[in-house]
Amino acid sequence: MYSHIIGYPLNKPRSVKIWSQFFKKKKIKCKMSAKEVYPKKLSYVLKKFKLDKNFLASAVTMPFKSKVVKYVKFGDKISMYSNSINLIIKKKKLLLGFNTDVMGALDSIKNVKKKNIMIFGIGGTGKAILRVFLKIYKNSNFIIVSSRNHREFSSHKRVVARKKLFIEDIKKIDLFINCSPLGSDLKKKFVNKSPLSMNNISYLKKSATIFDLVYKPLVTKLQKNSKVFKIKYINGLKMNTVQANVALKIILKNIN
Repeated sequence: MYSHIIGYPLNKPRSVKIWSQFFKKKKIKCKMSAKEVYPKKLSYVLKKFKLDKNFLASAVTMPFKSKVVKYVKFGDKISMYSNSINLIIKKKKLLLGFNTDVMGALDSIKNVKKKNIMIFGIGGTGKAILRVFLKIYKNSNFIIVSSRNHREFSSHKRVVARKKLFIEDIKKIDLFINCSPLGSDLKKKFVNKSPLSMNNISYLKKSATIFDLVYKPLVTKLQKNSKVFKIKYINGLKMNTVQANVALKIILKNIN
């Protein structure tokens, strides 16, 4: 059997090591590797997975999380709500899709106040998180900040859409979620940037929490700035680890 992580481009994804160690521990004869897929080849690759009796599962990363939806059957309600997939498994003659990213996010913030939530960056992951949070956190209000089109959410009564940060919004939030690449090492131009400036953070409530989906590098500019004002900061490493562990549990369940 074999498994992959598919995406384009790929930069030494953690999934390869984590999955390989898991397969070895569970004595599952399955090779795990990274597979860069050109966007135009996505349909061909997924059809090949579906027909190949040796294919077990695949992690899915950018830019394919929303694109693979039309090729799979949703494996649970979280994946259906999110309309985004980061795990595909082979079940008989079907490809089942799951979103363990959102499961990891839910686990990461389970013990923090979520009355007023600001989501910075409404790309694929930001959209998936917001869709699920709207279903699960019925009493939460949301402010989304993104230069992208907000049409999908702008008419929702619990969502306020902004194209930039406003101090009055920052003052009232309980949870700030960075779903943008700012602070990450995906590109050199992102590493020394932060979605919140020092001035922005100074207006946060002392009880507020910052949840940053970035986990590479481990220490970001946002984390350093949060520490200055003693604001609770959660980085994306826990989310990434939880989602990987959940993915492997789903795989194991469907093998047995």
